Amino acid sequence: MTSQMMVDLVPVGEDVLEDLLALAVAEAQPGEVMPPASGESADEARTTWTELRKGAFREYHRRCRLSVTAPVPEVTWAVRARGRIVGAARLALVDGDPDAREVGLWLGESHRGQGIVGEVAYWAVAAAQTMEARRLVARTVATPAALRSLERIGFEVVEHDDGLLGTITLP
Repeated sequence: MTSQMMVDLVPVGEDVLEDLLALAVAEAQPGEVMPPASGESADEARTTWTELRKGAFREYHRRCRLSVTAPVPEVTWAVRARGRIVGAARLALVDGDPDAREVGLWLGESHRGQGIVGEVAYWAVAAAQTMEARRLVARTVATPAALRSLERIGFEVVEHDDGLLGTITLP
């Protein structure tokens, strides 16, 4: 008998931010979970956590907090499953196009392969629809697991810039 996993998306307040950073440091590489820190090249291998990268991780999530008074082009949430922070999800404008949102997701290594990606994807579709988007876009590394996940969720997938680009047209 399998049990349903309860997945929640929670705002990244200061308390959640420190839990999220601890997970990222323990179970992910900086290049998997955040854009380059100030002064780093997008091509630079970002495989170790430095104090600069930890600070940039905090600032990135602080910049991406949802606010009614100051709209932001990208919003992040922590992903919680079984009562624990397991990763983060985001929705962002795509090149300023009001009809498109890009979904991003990372999970700590020990939480991958448990169906969390699919549950977050359903949330992302609903959230993008409430934002009146017409398309949801996902970009990821080209691995068989990533391809299977995107196709299972319903993305139309093509190879693009050394990775995969998935698109869902929203009703």
